[in-house]
Amino acid sequence: MRFRLTPNAVLWLVYTALLVVLLPHTAWAFARFEPVTNLGTITAWAAAFSFEAAIAALTHRLAKHIEKPPRYSAGIVWLRTFAYRYLNPYAAGLLAAVSVSGLANLAHAVEFGQGLAIFARYSVPPWLYSVGLGGILPVISLLFARVLSEVGETKQERDRELADAKQAEREAKREIARLRSELEQANLRFDAASDLFARLFAAEKRERILFARQKWPELPNKAIAMITESSPAYVSEVLSGDATILRQEAHSQ
Repeated sequence: MRFRLTPNAVLWLVYTALLVVLLPHTAWAFARFEPVTNLGTITAWAAAFSFEAAIAALTHRLAKHIEKPPRYSAGIVWLRTFAYRYLNPYAAGLLAAVSVSGLANLAHAVEFGQGLAIFARYSVPPWLYSVGLGGILPVISLLFARVLSEVGETKQERDRELADAKQAEREAKREIARLRSELEQANLRFDAASDLFARLFAAEKRERILFARQKWPELPNKAIAMITESSPAYVSEVLSGDATILRQEAHSQ
């Protein structure tokens, strides 16, 4: 089986490496408040590991939380989305753990910081490097929560687009089926209208009269005469003759 690193896995490797770099500095800061004994050293490293591990765990949970914001449709949408993503217990816990790690790394940078030529040559304040190379490193954890969520968020957007496309396809199929049904009904009505037109305007008036009586049995003879453009007397003659023929056929059977 061929192993392949995904973008998300690469980001987690980079993030883990960052936490490993921060771990000794955090352990050193905790050790300053512990007895200089083996137990004190173990306690300091355990505390440092706990905080760095908490940063990793909370970053993971916050990244997952950021990936799936609700679809707000009312109020200030961007503000409600921002509050859902970053004003939550995961973000608060991550900020607290990062603050401890940041103070520890800043103290380490100040404690062991050495003079650099850039300080005197360009009048750069030393504290800027202490913050930039020490204290600011854990703050990157907050950014990683967002960066890690981008991969998942892109996938989620693709899933949403796919779901929307499928929904649109289903609606299009329903619309096509509805239009096809209406077209078939219209064809049936057109065929019926064509047949009605052909029968009512047949060449022989007798056919017209018989069809009108069959189609509208309740119509009086005068109305049938008007529809078929015949005289009432001829309508009566045709209908009477037709009734006589029907009686004869029934009697013979």
